[in-house]
Amino acid sequence: MIANYHTHTIRCGHASMEDEREYIEAAIKASYCELGFADHTPMPLPIDVDPADCSRFMGIRMMMSQTEDYVNKLLSLREEYKNEIKLHIGFEVEYIPETFNTLMGFLNTFPTDYIIMGQHFNTVITEQITYFGAETRSKRVLKNYVDLVIEGISTEKFTYVAHPDLCNFRGSLETYESEMSRLIEAANKYKTPLEINLLGLNTMRHYPNPVFWSLASDIGCDVVIGSDAHETVGMKPERAIYYAEKLIKSNKGLNLLDKVKLKPIK
Repeated sequence: MIANYHTHTIRCGHASMEDEREYIEAAIKASYCELGFADHTPMPLPIDVDPADCSRFMGIRMMMSQTEDYVNKLLSLREEYKNEIKLHIGFEVEYIPETFNTLMGFLNTFPTDYIIMGQHFNTVITEQITYFGAETRSKRVLKNYVDLVIEGISTEKFTYVAHPDLCNFRGSLETYESEMSRLIEAANKYKTPLEINLLGLNTMRHYPNPVFWSLASDIGCDVVIGSDAHETVGMKPERAIYYAEKLIKSNKGLNLLDKVKLKPIK
């Protein structure tokens, strides 16, 4: 790895207390030439929605009021470290249809370099929310996940899809492969890489899913390794990188990208 585009900060509420400078120093020590911060995006709410009804969704991302500080801090550090590492300012975004255009308008008021898709939820409304990382045998939930990811990819705003195998479907293999094939083929159509997620490997989560990546290899696709770092020790975890490389070597149809071309959101 010479680049990482998936780094979080304290603002999301579930990362370490370390600040951006410490992540940058860790990235330089790990011999990165590029580092992208993509903290969980703030989220505008629909006008007719009570914020209390969105508490589960809103509690794991920066607040709208924190965005200016996030961007300004990274702009300052980018200038300070310009001779040591290339820094990018981004956000990890759920594609939520009812808020997406408003969010893009908001993010475009800042010098946003890129966004990545991390589709954890289907809506902002707590009483209607589905967390896609929870175990499910529901074909409807799986289809909802894939439909949202494809619709998001089709906007051509997302630089890549983080942990595309996050949906924790435990139903039939045939159903899983049929739905995920649609996702992988859409990623290819819109030239959107898919991420092998080191946090998932390092913490032994249900992703990366070997079935997903075997299917992706059969279809063929571009892949990127993302640290998903929520603490500096997760910037370049050796054990997780070993297994990521092993996964790629055993799936010859995966085209590993050292760097990705950032897509503008304007």
